[in-house]
Amino acid sequence: MSEPRLVLGADTSCATAAERMHAAGVPGAPVVDGEGRFAGTVTRTDLDGLPDDQAAGPLARRVDVSAATVDVEGNLDQALDAMSDRVRWTTVVDGRRRVRGIVAVRDLVRGYRAEVEAEERRVTNVGSHVEVLEARVGMGATVLGRPLGQGVLPSGCLVLAVQRGDAVLPGAASTVLRVGDVVTVLGRPDLLEIASRTVAGNDPSD
Repeated sequence: MSEPRLVLGADTSCATAAERMHAAGVPGAPVVDGEGRFAGTVTRTDLDGLPDDQAAGPLARRVDVSAATVDVEGNLDQALDAMSDRVRWTTVVDGRRRVRGIVAVRDLVRGYRAEVEAEERRVTNVGSHVEVLEARVGMGATVLGRPLGQGVLPSGCLVLAVQRGDAVLPGAASTVLRVGDVVTVLGRPDLLEIASRTVAGNDPSD
């Protein structure tokens, strides 16, 4: 979670809100009502190019009141679920619907990586021959189109996360790998060598 660079009031004019988002360099912002409670979100694309009469109107008319949020006590998976394909960030609120922060894709990636590193340390304490591999799925890889639960990687390898573009997916048994996915795998070095070749396929970059 990070501090929001901008929080807009619902009574702000659309034109002023657009100017403030451009000045802050943000793609959108949470909107609060007159009592400071979360009312929804708005994006720059919602406001850019509005006719003058609409641009002069209150932001409340353009707010996405259905925008999902995540509780301040929530976890990474809940934040990921709250994001949409259109908006790659979500608002963090407390029990009184006050805006407490923003979770963006970069925050999720950083959080998942921290979990991976913590898991690596935990497993390393158990066995000194465990390492972490990050490998990109290439064309022709035998793992393509098959759920991880089908044993697509050597037994003894644990898939911790799959990064797909801006999204970070859990290494669940039902996750199906695609070309370009970056897979984070935990296992012994000899097994990770096999996993690396299996994931890379015939990708010329590897």
